[in-house]
Amino acid sequence: MYAAIIAGGSGTRLWPSSRRDKPKQFHNLYGENTLLQETVRRLEPMVAQDDVYIIAGRSHESTVRQQLPWLDAKNYVGEPMGKNTAPAVGVIATLINRKDPDAVILVTPADHIIGKEKHFRRLLEVAAQVASEGPNVVTIGIKPTSPATGYGYIQMAESKRTIDDVDVFQAVSFKEKPDQKTAEEYVSSWHYVWNSGMFVWSTKTIMELYRDHAPEIYRLLLRYDGAIGTPDEAKVFEEIYDAFPSISVDYAILEHAQNISVIPASVGWSDLGSWSSLYEIMDKDEDGNAVIGDHVGVDTHNCLIHSKDRLVATVGLDNMIVVDTGDAVLILPSGRSEDIKALLEELKKEGKAKYL
Repeated sequence: MYAAIIAGGSGTRLWPSSRRDKPKQFHNLYGENTLLQETVRRLEPMVAQDDVYIIAGRSHESTVRQQLPWLDAKNYVGEPMGKNTAPAVGVIATLINRKDPDAVILVTPADHIIGKEKHFRRLLEVAAQVASEGPNVVTIGIKPTSPATGYGYIQMAESKRTIDDVDVFQAVSFKEKPDQKTAEEYVSSWHYVWNSGMFVWSTKTIMELYRDHAPEIYRLLLRYDGAIGTPDEAKVFEEIYDAFPSISVDYAILEHAQNISVIPASVGWSDLGSWSSLYEIMDKDEDGNAVIGDHVGVDTHNCLIHSKDRLVATVGLDNMIVVDTGDAVLILPSGRSEDIKALLEELKKEGKAKYL
């Protein structure tokens, strides 16, 4: 199996730790390793280092090389501009297809957390088996733990097959992020799982899907493929990225594809999309506080305290988030971590873009 790790994105909801020049995937937010390093590490028993491909913004190349010093230059793609996931996935698939036309590829974000790694790898083994059987797309769907409105959902069919005790369902449809009432309806039925953004397919399958459903991208990928290894490669790469439409692989490919299977998973998954989600996965002290760094609290309960360099002292706080990065301090109620986007807009208006 090959791994195509998507390491773009800004992770703005984890400001002030996550910034434009160093988004969340390049931070060790709760452990020794960064999220990118953890993503690679958990795949090591299945994916050889030479079969790991990373795609990220060109400005992050030095960060990626620092965190993954063993990564071969040919396995890193620096995007000159962000064009969403469909072009990114297509470029990596093109590179892997040249190396191994019979390859099976796992596409995964670089910033997710998987608590039950052994079970997760077992599910990937089954996914790879299904993907290698024919023109099949396999997605890992996360069994919902709450009626979340921040995730897309996948509707599953009644029928299933079982491979070594792992259930594999057919996908019926992909659903956009729902409102609260719709999310509650989804969660009340076992037919719906969260869309994790992790997919497994063969190179042949994904290239044919681009040909059939995203012909504009496919033509540009063919042009790139023809230029690889020639003096024109860098020039052509710039030109195709400029010409790529900005579209997700979900919209460009998956909403049109047939033969999509879903493997429902309970693997301790989190996309670490907010400070509240970090609090949920962390160990708590006897007062319900999740602490990274040096903290002294009086009458402080159910708070996330995150500071790596300075002491944070609190009195009388309950259900709060406090993040200190040295040059910025964020303080907000736990239930309002989604409002950081509005805060960043305010920073722009106030002329404080250097903090973004």
